[in-house]
Amino acid sequence: MKKARNFLLLLLLAALTINALWIAIAPLVPYIVSALAVVLVMGFIYYRMTRW
Repeated sequence: MKKARNFLLLLLLAALTINALWIAIAPLVPYIVSALAVVLVMGFIYYRMTRW
């Protein structure tokens, strides 16, 4: 019984940690996605300009 309670406590702790991380990261997601898109487009243009 004690092992099961420890496991449940660990699961609760993990859920709270993931939730806190999500609250911290969620506002930044659109910026990360748009920055990735810009980098991909610039890389593609660079590749098209520099290849023979």
